[in-house]
Amino acid sequence: MCLRTIAAVAVLALLPGVALAASKPPPAAILDPIDRVIHAANTDDTAALGGLFSGDAIVVDENPPFIWRGAAAGSSWWRVVRSVTQRAKIRHLMATNIKLGEFAQSATGAYLVQSLTVTGFIGSKPFAESGTMTYTLREAGGRWLITSMVWTTKP
Repeated sequence: MCLRTIAAVAVLALLPGVALAASKPPPAAILDPIDRVIHAANTDDTAALGGLFSGDAIVVDENPPFIWRGAAAGSSWWRVVRSVTQRAKIRHLMATNIKLGEFAQSATGAYLVQSLTVTGFIGSKPFAESGTMTYTLREAGGRWLITSMVWTTKP
């Protein structure tokens, strides 16, 4: 009982700080690489993913091998997504209903959560998969680079 009370007080004490962090919109420099990932995916442009990821970046997705590493993680991931969608005969794959969620930033790092819906057609039937893309970024030489990008479907 005592531990629950302490935990509840601690959570309540932190909420104003979380609310303040969430209400401040991300700077354009942080949104730029994220917007470029979405644009590259929506236009099926693997080359546009170049230069957006740090050398130690990881990308996690629901398709095998499930994790890609390094500066080419984004383009390696997209080549797998393209292959999976072609085998499944998925057409017109698009990220839609994109909404910014949680955002936090330090001097050299950032964390951003984005809800979205992936839509397309399997044959002539439309489909939609809702999920969350979570990013971490690091400032390097005046640019923000993606250090992690994780796709999770909503339960």
